[in-house]
Amino acid sequence: MHDPRQAYRDAERHHTEARDRAHRASLTISTLRFVTFLAIAAALLAWDALEGSPASAALLAAAALAVFFVALVARHRAIRAEERRQEIYRGLAVEGLLRLDRGWTELEKALPEVESRPWDAPEGHAYAADLDIFGEASLVRLAGPVTSASGRRTLRDWLLGPAPPAVARARQEAIRELTPARDFRGELAARGRMAPPSEGEALNAFLAWAADEPWLLERRWTTVLAWVLPLMTIALATLEILRHVPPFWAVSLALQLWLLSRVRRRIVEEFGVVEEGAPSLQAAGPQLRLLEETTWRGPLLRELTGRLATEGEPAHRSLARLTRLTDFVASRRNLVYATLVPILLIDVHLAFALDRWRARWGRDIGWWLDALGEMEALSSLATLGYDNPEWVMPELEASEEGVVRARALGHPLLPPDTCVCNDVEVGPPGTFLFITGSNMSGKSTLMRAVGSNVVLAAAGGPVCAGSMALPPVRLWTSMRVDDSVTDGISRFMAELLRVRSVVEAARDRRRGEPPVLYLLDEMLQGTNTAERRVAARAVLRHLLEEGAIGGVTSHDLTLADAPDLEPVRRAYHFRERVEAGEHGTELHFDYLLRPGVATTRNALRLLEAVGLGHVDEKVEEST
Repeated sequence: MHDPRQAYRDAERHHTEARDRAHRASLTISTLRFVTFLAIAAALLAWDALEGSPASAALLAAAALAVFFVALVARHRAIRAEERRQEIYRGLAVEGLLRLDRGWTELEKALPEVESRPWDAPEGHAYAADLDIFGEASLVRLAGPVTSASGRRTLRDWLLGPAPPAVARARQEAIRELTPARDFRGELAARGRMAPPSEGEALNAFLAWAADEPWLLERRWTTVLAWVLPLMTIALATLEILRHVPPFWAVSLALQLWLLSRVRRRIVEEFGVVEEGAPSLQAAGPQLRLLEETTWRGPLLRELTGRLATEGEPAHRSLARLTRLTDFVASRRNLVYATLVPILLIDVHLAFALDRWRARWGRDIGWWLDALGEMEALSSLATLGYDNPEWVMPELEASEEGVVRARALGHPLLPPDTCVCNDVEVGPPGTFLFITGSNMSGKSTLMRAVGSNVVLAAAGGPVCAGSMALPPVRLWTSMRVDDSVTDGISRFMAELLRVRSVVEAARDRRRGEPPVLYLLDEMLQGTNTAERRVAARAVLRHLLEEGAIGGVTSHDLTLADAPDLEPVRRAYHFRERVEAGEHGTELHFDYLLRPGVATTRNALRLLEAVGLGHVDEKVEEST
């Protein structure tokens, strides 16, 4: 088994040294450039002051130094790019170490600004808020880097909705192949970070432009006039100068201006869309080239790279053509360009070139970016497997009649050296998992461990477990429910509405949907014990009737004692150990799951532990 920590440390040291070497070389060339510039100035002064052969020699020296200066500029640019590339690689290694340590705050600071932006999580999602899918300490932070907008969107969608078992298994195969390919994954991320960050709105506008019909190509008369009129104007102007004919060129120039006025407004609008959106694709070209140049064994990876071939030309070359056209669009602010626009109709010719590109590849670019997004999402989940070599790929069962079984299941967001693993079984339909235990004993963590690993498994990724089998399920949770002052909703009502959503989702099985896997933590605690018990039992009965499987945690040891619920409950509990310490009562937890209902409580002991004194009141048992 490989050691990811040592690999990241070695990579950090190697790339730090390489970056420092490039930095020193950059400083040396900066000095040479300055000295060369002074030497050119001195040679030109000598040429001006001298006469005859010495003056010619000084001029030749100035020319040679100018050539050397240009070469230095080109070399300096390459060295600075190398310095930046090595710094990006060093940063990726540092991020890897922070992921291993679960150093969430430091990791958030280490990420590039565009990658640390909040993820778009839909409000009221079935489990996103409860299971820390997004945020600082979250599954998306634990997974590897995703640099592109399409990659973020793909990974987000995969984590927010389960894939059919066949799709998830295909992803598993791809992730297994990508997991040991650390160099490929690092290069993919580094190329993505070398380019300017992609802006979602600008990129979406560009993609809409690319998929639209190329309107200018249909105006053949515009094409003909755009070539004929400038040639006519130049020819007539030349005749006036050489043959002193009347200025007929003014007529053709007027026709050019008329032609330009007919199309200029739309051209300028489209140039704006291209200029703002195309730079977001600068990283895509090198990334796509890496995909095209890599040979894969698995069918999904081969299928992704197969999407990149269009009419025999690789996708990255097509994007390179677009980049060159975009550079021309960006140069329109140049004074020389602006002067030549009405004379040569450069804007019209540039718009024609963009339309030709759009006609040939415009509808394919979204397909390419989707393939890149899937590759980045697969690479991100593969990095998760690389960072945690003790994790496993779950078994995804095609049968709908199944049980969630996990051996040595842990919470993926906890540091490995403090994460306590437990064997867990949820299901079959007609039963439910009932977890009791003291405050802080591990009930909520276990529920989130089950949910987080189900999310990863359904996305096709590895799970924090010794083994895991997962049938097709739709995950729903109710764990973090707050009241709403602005909406006038109490906490109990907010919890009730959330639980109703879970029950309604379970009823969708009647329409052919997979069964619901529900995880309910301290259900309906926003009201008194007696009413909560009645309401919670009613909810459990609904879920059992609908064939849902799931787990419930509760402090109420008698919640599942009803005659119809007790036979179908699978009761487990956590316990604590009470010791007298130097500063009073101390509680110790082992976070190990044991069969049966809890026999201990710790609320009053916690009051003593935090220094609120001994409580003498008698605590009555719940009935």
